[in-house]
Amino acid sequence: MRVVALCLFFLSHSVSADSLTLAQLIDRSLNANPETRAAWQRSRSQVERVGIAKSSYYPTLDASASINERLGDSALPGSERQTQVSLSSQWLLWDFGGRRANLDSAQHTLAALQASQDAASQQVAIRAVQNWFTQLSAQASLEAAQASLLAAEETAKAARQRQLIGVATREEELQAETALAQAKLIVIQRQGELAASAGQLAVVAGYDADTVLALDYQDSALDRLSQQTNAQPPELKQLLALAQERRPELIAQQLRVQANHSELDRIAAQARPRLSLSASSTNSRDDLNQNQGGQLALTATLPLFTGFQQRHQQALAQSQIAEQGVELARIKQQVSLDVWLAWQQLSTAQARITATDSLLAAASESSRAALARYQAGIGNLLNVLTAQSNLADARQQHARSRFDLAAARLQLAQASGLLVRDTATEFR
Repeated sequence: MRVVALCLFFLSHSVSADSLTLAQLIDRSLNANPETRAAWQRSRSQVERVGIAKSSYYPTLDASASINERLGDSALPGSERQTQVSLSSQWLLWDFGGRRANLDSAQHTLAALQASQDAASQQVAIRAVQNWFTQLSAQASLEAAQASLLAAEETAKAARQRQLIGVATREEELQAETALAQAKLIVIQRQGELAASAGQLAVVAGYDADTVLALDYQDSALDRLSQQTNAQPPELKQLLALAQERRPELIAQQLRVQANHSELDRIAAQARPRLSLSASSTNSRDDLNQNQGGQLALTATLPLFTGFQQRHQQALAQSQIAEQGVELARIKQQVSLDVWLAWQQLSTAQARITATDSLLAAASESSRAALARYQAGIGNLLNVLTAQSNLADARQQHARSRFDLAAARLQLAQASGLLVRDTATEFR
């Protein structure tokens, strides 16, 4: 049993013995997911159907043997028992394309199932990568919340000192303590989000939810993404054309249409003559005689009337072709929309990277200046709390923007058909 391991153009395939790499996570997810197993089993079953279709090109060979025991009075003495051995063969020589159409239909169906298998594997791989970046994002959000907590603690300490020396009111101290409590609450929330994302990642990889995974972030997608931050999005027209050629869902549907056309050809061939060759050899013996014989026959068969069965079969096949054609048009529209939305998402994510860099720098400087003025006794607490709140928000946006970019690149790769087969691994 094999499954396709998928990779993105920005993913690393480094291996670590001590922790789980992104490539290893994808492999484990593919192995553990029932969708990929079911898709592989459907393809395997269809392989056997192709073999069945091919077998119609070969002759058949049958052997039989019998022993007849005569009961009662026999007309001829010594003839009570008779044995017979026979060998017969039949070979369909020509059926005006019926077998060819049946084989084509089976092969097109197999190719469609394999394309569907690729699509299922891609979806599983995408979920694995998304969970990987969700974990990274949750960790970054927690670190940002912890940094905001440290700033809130410093502000609360300054407020207490100012209140002790009589240059600040009790109200200011309580405001600072409230901000500190809110910062602690946010840290607790971020810790819960991190634990939840860790559980989801473990389940995706085939572990129990409470399994603690050590993740290898070295030479990960982030390293390559950081080098591509300012890169312009790919040309939209090129991606749209590429998606129409490479999206496995679209390929699978096109193959289903071809399979239905082949099925229509097979039904049409049933109304045409069939030419077959048959041969047989028989050896019979009783107590008195032994006979040997054989025959060779060339037979042409032409169906004259089947109760309008063929007419209905053809109408059904044509209806299925029309139905599959409508579905093909729908998938083409959806593929174009997927590419357009993913391209827009990537453009937005790239712009947010630069914007959040500037936002974080400005918010950090503003927070430092406000706190320094307050500690020097020339500022007010409201300005400090406002600046720190803005900084906390900037940290969160800056942390998540990097992973939003990763997710956007992933989505565009999937939408445009850039996810490709990489290696074949065995289910264990």
